[in-house]
Amino acid sequence: MDPVSAITTSAVETPMFFGNGAYRLFGIEHQPVGAPTGAAWVFCHPFAEEKLWAQRVYVSFARMLAARGAWVLRFDAMGNGDSEGQFSTASVDTMLSDIDSAICRLEQSSGISRGIGLLGLRFGATLAALAAERSSKVGKLVLWEPVVDGGKYMQEMLRINLTTQSAVYKEIRHNREALVRMMREGATVNIDGYELAYPCYEQASAVNLKEGRKRFAGPSLIVQVGKDGQPLHSDLEALQETYPVADLQGIVEEPFWKEIKRWYWAAPNLFEITLAWMAAR
Repeated sequence: MDPVSAITTSAVETPMFFGNGAYRLFGIEHQPVGAPTGAAWVFCHPFAEEKLWAQRVYVSFARMLAARGAWVLRFDAMGNGDSEGQFSTASVDTMLSDIDSAICRLEQSSGISRGIGLLGLRFGATLAALAAERSSKVGKLVLWEPVVDGGKYMQEMLRINLTTQSAVYKEIRHNREALVRMMREGATVNIDGYELAYPCYEQASAVNLKEGRKRFAGPSLIVQVGKDGQPLHSDLEALQETYPVADLQGIVEEPFWKEIKRWYWAAPNLFEITLAWMAAR
């Protein structure tokens, strides 16, 4: 039995559907083991294929938090996993609305109405940061390797399509400009099996977390995940400066949100620094 399973055998994990307007979202609620600490966390998952590869790490960390007395809600945004809707109809607006609904759901279950934490990885961290700007119920933020520049990130997504074209057709039939034009005209672009539509592309491309001072004044943890000796990225340093209270830490870990040789059920260095930060607050 792995260490996480060994300490969570008595945990209560409840699968559920909860509503957001005309559709239902699927989530799993982790109830605290032993005496509740008053902490509650909503996990905001990464975008598209990165969600798949990060899934096991999310499960393991949720169980670790529950074993330490916290409430945790993991959920699938609309069009993802077991939630209703189509991925192609999702946008930054719908994703933020889904996070708002998840916060309300966890508030009802836990009885905690203020100070709920948001934890996200990659674009999930970006969404967590945006959601904290609009919800007075959010009290803490944990941003793992956040995407700071949404425009650059969407270009990375289009590059995946170009790579697929090269592999399938041995040539690039539609360059990035053509792909954007196709989306603008109503088509979708396939990104590792996920159909990206223009509203999502446009809204995500407009995101730049470095711009402007943040209204969110609660404690924030920003974590850079990289190689040993890697300097802190200037984008993350700039992001830190936009928050009244923010810690920026760099840790050594494999990029488990990608398809890598090593299977990641947990990210020990990332978990350790995050748990220490949470305990201090």
